[in-house]
Amino acid sequence: MMRDVSQPLASDHPVAVALKDAAVQLRLANAARALLGKRAAELSSTQRTAEAEVIVQEAAARAWKHKDRFDASRDVVKWLIGYIVNVAREFAKKRGRDASSLPEDGPGLEALAVDPSRPVDDAVTDTLLARHLLDQLPPTDRQIVEMKYWDEMTCAEIGQRLDMQENAVRIRLYRAIQKLKQMCGVTGEGQP
Repeated sequence: MMRDVSQPLASDHPVAVALKDAAVQLRLANAARALLGKRAAELSSTQRTAEAEVIVQEAAARAWKHKDRFDASRDVVKWLIGYIVNVAREFAKKRGRDASSLPEDGPGLEALAVDPSRPVDDAVTDTLLARHLLDQLPPTDRQIVEMKYWDEMTCAEIGQRLDMQENAVRIRLYRAIQKLKQMCGVTGEGQP
């Protein structure tokens, strides 16, 4: 399914290892399909798969081209999903669709790249835990997080809706996410 990169992939480079991994390829394809947004409803299943595959191939080619920029201390799948987001935005612009319907950044997209080996019960439990943790936030912070990640609104759109400055929304969102991480016992870059 994956790419036509002009150079052969070095087997020991983390980006090459990830691009060769079938499970990672599936996760990237799932993220690309999710990023098709409203357009997905207009396409058949085959067309969705084909368009997602083109996005993944282009993202893989770009990631390989810039493999030297990869920081080995980061999660390679999240790094690759960043390329998926950028390519999907470009495709949206080319097709004249509203590119603002795409998520602004990659952190929340890991959830879109569904891991097929993960039991559904775990995903349901995580959803319930997230709902419980959100209920512990102050109402405005909870609303900002929900609007950002559930309603996929930009910080500017949230600011307009809540009559707040965009920068204030960004700060409150950042602080709310930090508080959620703290409640989960996560400190730093995903390390407990």
